[in-house]
Amino acid sequence: MGPSGTDDERKGSRVRARLVVERAAVRAGLAHGLRCRSGSAVALRAAMLFGDVLDRFHVRAPLARGGMGELWLADDDEQHDVVLKTIRPDLVEDVEVRRCFRREIAVTARLRHAHIVRHIAHGRWCGLDVLALEHIRGVNLAEILSCTALPLGSALCVAEDIARALAYLHSLQDERGLPLGFVHGDLSPQNILIDEIGQAHLIDFGGVLIRGVPACPESIVCKPGYASPEQMRGGAIDGRSDQYALGIVLWEMLVGRELFEGDGARRNRPIPPVSSRVSVPFAVDATVIRMLAYEEGARFADTGEVADALAAVTWAHGPHKSRGWLTARAQEPITLEGDAIVETDEATCPMRRPEPAGWATRR
Repeated sequence: MGPSGTDDERKGSRVRARLVVERAAVRAGLAHGLRCRSGSAVALRAAMLFGDVLDRFHVRAPLARGGMGELWLADDDEQHDVVLKTIRPDLVEDVEVRRCFRREIAVTARLRHAHIVRHIAHGRWCGLDVLALEHIRGVNLAEILSCTALPLGSALCVAEDIARALAYLHSLQDERGLPLGFVHGDLSPQNILIDEIGQAHLIDFGGVLIRGVPACPESIVCKPGYASPEQMRGGAIDGRSDQYALGIVLWEMLVGRELFEGDGARRNRPIPPVSSRVSVPFAVDATVIRMLAYEEGARFADTGEVADALAAVTWAHGPHKSRGWLTARAQEPITLEGDAIVETDEATCPMRRPEPAGWATRR
C-alpha cells in the first residue's frame, strides 16, 4: 500500500479514537449523573453520531442542518419515529442563540393544532437543550417549488392549512385570558411540510416573536425574501406580518418562481398580480393582492379571514383531487445522503438542489 493509503488509515484511526473518547465521556457523565462541561457540544454531537440514547430516544441518522439548529432522526422506547433538534455546535456558546432556542421550546410545548408539528418532549443532555418533535413523513414545500409550480387547487389547500395554523398561533392566550401575541416571524416554503395525505404543516418556531420579548437576531432567523415591510423596517409587528409572508408563499406556489428573488428591499414597489403570470380566478388574485398590501391596515384583519377566503375558492376546485396531487409529491422516494435528504429520481427534476426536508414521519 502506498504512502497516501497509510496516511488515510492513520487519519481515520485518529478520528475514530477521538470519537471513542468523546463517546466514553458522554457515557461517564450519564453513569455518574454529571453535567458535561467544556466539551458539551462535542460530546453531544458524538453521542448523536454514535446513535446513543438521549433519555428515551435512540438516534438513527442526521437529517438536516439549519441556520440555528441540527435535526436528527430518532425513535423512542416504543419504536415511534421522532426528530431531535439541537443547537449547532458552532453556535452553542452564543447566548442569543441559546435564548432563542429555549423560547422555541417553550412556545412549541404550548401548541396543539392539526397543521403544526407536534411537540413530543424536551430536556437537557450534557448541559445542552434537546427538543423532540413528531417526524412527519413527507416533503418540504421548498423542494416542490424548486421543481415546479403547484396546481391552483393544491396551492390553495396548502395556503388554507397554514392560514388555519397561523390563526390558531395568533389567537393563543395566557392563563389570564390575555393574548400572548405569538407571531411565527419566519414563514417560508422551507418551514412548510406536506405529509403523505396531502396535509400541510407549519414547522420551525425558532424565529417566533412574543409580545414584550426582544426578537431573535435577524442574522439567525430572518429570510429577507419572505419578510414583511414592517419586519424589514424593524417596526412593531403582529399576525398580519405572517399573513404577508403567506401571501408571498402563495404567489410563488401559483407562479413557480420567487417573488423577490431573495431581495428584501423592494417591498414598496407594486407587486405583479398572479394573473399577470398565470391564469387564476379573480377571487384568488384579489386575495393574494390584499395579503400583500404594503400597509398592514389594508390586509385581512387576521389569518382566519384569509383561511375562510381561500376555503371558498378551494372547494370550487375539488379539494380531494388537489390533496391527491400533494400526496403524490410527498410519497416520492427519498434517501439520506450525508446530512441532508435528497430526491432519488434526478431525471424527474434535474435542476433540483438538495434541500433539508427536515421532519419526515408522523405517528
